[in-house]
Amino acid sequence: MDNMYPGSKTILITGGTSGLGYELVRLLLNKGFNIVTTGRQSINIPEYAHRFKLYIVDFSDLKQVSETTRAICSQYDFDIIINNAAVIGPPGYVATKDNFEYTFQVNFLSHLLINEIIINSIAKRSGLTIMAITSLAYRLRLARSDMMSLLEESDYTAMKAYSYSKLFLILMCKNLPARYPEHNLKCISFDPGIFRSGIYRMQKNWFRLLYQIATPFMRNPDKVAEIITGLLLGDNTRNGVIIDCRKRFRELPVISDMLEKTFWSECYEKIIPFLIQ
Repeated sequence: MDNMYPGSKTILITGGTSGLGYELVRLLLNKGFNIVTTGRQSINIPEYAHRFKLYIVDFSDLKQVSETTRAICSQYDFDIIINNAAVIGPPGYVATKDNFEYTFQVNFLSHLLINEIIINSIAKRSGLTIMAITSLAYRLRLARSDMMSLLEESDYTAMKAYSYSKLFLILMCKNLPARYPEHNLKCISFDPGIFRSGIYRMQKNWFRLLYQIATPFMRNPDKVAEIITGLLLGDNTRNGVIIDCRKRFRELPVISDMLEKTFWSECYEKIIPFLIQ
């Protein structure tokens, strides 16, 4: 097993080749951590080559995500996972290779799969920390009797799909510690507010233009990375909570137990084929 730099914690960051993910990679490397990241493009950080590894992977392909995560787990033991990769989905409905709505799979389902594979590869009582980067958008969700219905083409809007994907990450951070009490997991959702990023890349030209005009007034991603690092290395966070950039605790969304149980049953049904080796 490749332990990179012995004695230093090892962190997995998804979506680490641009935006906030890249700033996290640079900052945490500077602080002496071993960093493994996934991304859609190649980056080169030669000064930290002995503590940095990149895996190119497409989150819209669950088979590829599963195979890559297993390869990563065969080489590294993780102390922290940062679920960061995200996109505001295309203007119109797009199905992935796995026939799921694109934003749902890239922002949420692939992260659930990654976390499940890693959790099941580590020893019990490991103390693994998982952080999911959520968004203010999770508050925009509409009350639904069936959360999965938004994945249907007839009910699709880009912002609706994005907001629900960020809600699902929050629910994931609530669910995983309860699902695996023997692993002593610490799961946190972080709401970074509005900051500069390339998350708009799939939007129409007018949206991209408006976003670029507003960019100078947004928070720099390196500042957000500093806040995240402080939270991860501190001891003042509670399991399953949502924390914002001002380090305030947000209330968890209230969802009926039956609705949440049905939701998780459907989610795991979707990833089980990729959990079985």
